[in-house]
Amino acid sequence: MPSPLATRFLHAVALLAGLAASVDTLAATCPAGQRQVCLDTCMCLPDLGAVLGPVLSDTRKMAAQALAVWLQQSRDQAVQGGTEPIPLAIRAQLQPYYPDDVLMAARYSVGALDDLNAGQAIMQNPDTEAVTLVDVIVFRSEEDAQKDVALWAHELWHVKQYQEWGVQGFATRYSENFDAVEAPAYEMQRRVAKDLRDGKVSAQKN
Repeated sequence: MPSPLATRFLHAVALLAGLAASVDTLAATCPAGQRQVCLDTCMCLPDLGAVLGPVLSDTRKMAAQALAVWLQQSRDQAVQGGTEPIPLAIRAQLQPYYPDDVLMAARYSVGALDDLNAGQAIMQNPDTEAVTLVDVIVFRSEEDAQKDVALWAHELWHVKQYQEWGVQGFATRYSENFDAVEAPAYEMQRRVAKDLRDGKVSAQKN
């Protein structure tokens, strides 16, 4: 289970996202200054968007800033614990997909981090195989780090995003719409996995 601090943080982000969506998606079929609210029937009530909008915006910014600090601190701790460059075999297979500045920048480590940092909070999810902390990819297992080319392809996309957006930009986008951030990474992962199956990329030999 995620740590209590991580759980509270992720719940807060989810709550903010839900509130923002509720304000943004209510149907605009009422007089100016009102919004439609539907339970068993629909009625028009005063529009709270004008009041809550600035509050939600400020809260989203605060959440994004906190996430950015969290990610950077987690990255720095991973570096202090020791990191390695991309395994040569993995790098060779992914050169057709990524520029050298991404492949050269990325480092990796294996295992859990401190209980209160972002990497550990995410890695405690049993479905999570790796997490990217700026330019450091933390893998759950050494085997994945050495052999899972498609997983590397996914995580390297996040390294690319950090390079393009910066840590704060990444955190802002992730807190606003994490699906939009993750979608292209999953697409690259599927693309590389398919190319491996089709023989377009040479699979690593054991």
